[in-house]
Amino acid sequence: MRKWYFIWASAFFLVIFSCKELGNDKKKTEQNFGRTPVDYVIEEDTVKISDSVLLRYSSKLLWFPNLKNDQLLKEIYPGKKSADFSRNGLQNDLRQDKNEISNRLRNTAQLLNLKQQQQWSYISFMNVRMNRNNYVSVQYYISESTGESKVRYSYKEKVFDFKNLKMLQLSDMITLSEETVKRTLKVNLEKTTIMQQIKTYDPQTYAAISAAAFPVSRNFYFDDYNLYFHYNANEIIRNDDIGDLIIAVSWNDLSGYIKPEFARRMKIN
Repeated sequence: MRKWYFIWASAFFLVIFSCKELGNDKKKTEQNFGRTPVDYVIEEDTVKISDSVLLRYSSKLLWFPNLKNDQLLKEIYPGKKSADFSRNGLQNDLRQDKNEISNRLRNTAQLLNLKQQQQWSYISFMNVRMNRNNYVSVQYYISESTGESKVRYSYKEKVFDFKNLKMLQLSDMITLSEETVKRTLKVNLEKTTIMQQIKTYDPQTYAAISAAAFPVSRNFYFDDYNLYFHYNANEIIRNDDIGDLIIAVSWNDLSGYIKPEFARRMKIN
């Protein structure tokens, strides 16, 4: 009996020990994956602007509970009025933003002769595109609609390096000159489906885009396969109706020009 008790006890402790080791391996794997803790706060409301107009307000801010670096926080939240980057601080910012936008719209000339019922909207959000290898790619979006007027919207893309506590620049990833990047973007723009459709159905706009010396967008993000450049409406040519454009450049096309440290962290061969 004592012998069986000893065998059972040994097996029990072996299982416990093995589970702890497996747990540690899992934890190490997650740490190596480099995911940054991230949460969010939301403010949604319907606000009366006038007897005829209601405003639908919807806004979302990401929150990084473990980030304490003031410089990086200011890059993530440009134009933030207070220095409180806590969850409550961000929530208060959204409430203040809602009040400021509502008051601004109450003072617009558009309300003067408006009699029919309308719903206006203001929507803004931050979304995580990618979170790995201590890089966090964030998309910022804002849209505003006031009645029958055209919806105004814009995107901003930023990538944050949580290892080196800074906002990433193109020069941190690739060694190509700006002129070479421009030429590469033009070649890859030509490959997009929307450009081929414009070529077929709107030759005039196609010619204008092809002739444009558009800038290298600072709105960029990336994944395991491509580096993406996001252009807002009218950023390439004025008064276009094609909306925003995303141009992808594969890492294969950039082979030999990718900085070694970045390639190692992203595991780009």
